[in-house]
Amino acid sequence: MRQFLIFLFFVGTVPVVGQPTKLCTFNIRFENPKDGIHQWENRKESAVNFIKIEQIDVIGMQEVLHSQIQYLEENLPDYQRVGVGRDDGKTQGEYSPIFFRKNKYQLLDSGTFWLSTDRTQPNKGWDAALPRVCTWVKLLNKEDQDTLLLLNTHFDHVGVQARIKSVDVMVEVINEMNHHGKTVLMGDFNLEPEKEPVQKVIAAGFTDSYDAPIKLGPKGTYNAFQVGKKYERRIDYIFLKGTSPKTYKVNSMLINETFLSDHFPVIVELN
Repeated sequence: MRQFLIFLFFVGTVPVVGQPTKLCTFNIRFENPKDGIHQWENRKESAVNFIKIEQIDVIGMQEVLHSQIQYLEENLPDYQRVGVGRDDGKTQGEYSPIFFRKNKYQLLDSGTFWLSTDRTQPNKGWDAALPRVCTWVKLLNKEDQDTLLLLNTHFDHVGVQARIKSVDVMVEVINEMNHHGKTVLMGDFNLEPEKEPVQKVIAAGFTDSYDAPIKLGPKGTYNAFQVGKKYERRIDYIFLKGTSPKTYKVNSMLINETFLSDHFPVIVELN
């Protein structure tokens, strides 16, 4: 009997390793008091709880202002954040930050570059209406010692050339890093799948995680806070290289007459 109890003790305390990696891209909508019932104040607690309940490993966000960064960091103590404001490279303007679970990953390197001919400092590129950035991290998985390179961005909503050239800049940076492990490119591309910039990402060797064998949720990722519509516009992506998607989910839950954001978060589980 004693030997049996000892066996149960050891079985019950064996750590669980090799859990699938869960990624998310999420445009959280900037803090705008003019949004009425949809303003950040009414959504922020639900947004944080969504991240915790989903147990997301790495999440790339868009449209995040510094006040929102502060709230997220205060309420997501298990996560580490990287990223800077696009207007001054510090705290001004929207961030495209990356949050990752500190207990699972060790930060090896990180940075932010501008989608422009001069990617080293705040500026607008080509015909873009606003400065646009891409934040990246290189992470070491503490469980299996595997490395992950992940880039998170938010493309311009106006500049046609800017969106095309932004892909070239990101691919150039990825090639310069000479990373041979898993690579993820995610974000709000402000473009549908058939458009040239998205096709250029595919041509660069990335897989659209929408092609996962198991999918859940609407096709579209942009909802404009319009409840009860058919959501067809897919503009938020998680592209993969060196790995493949196991599941793909668009979270379209409605809470207190509003969504988590005017974009649905996209959650992908890797094989």
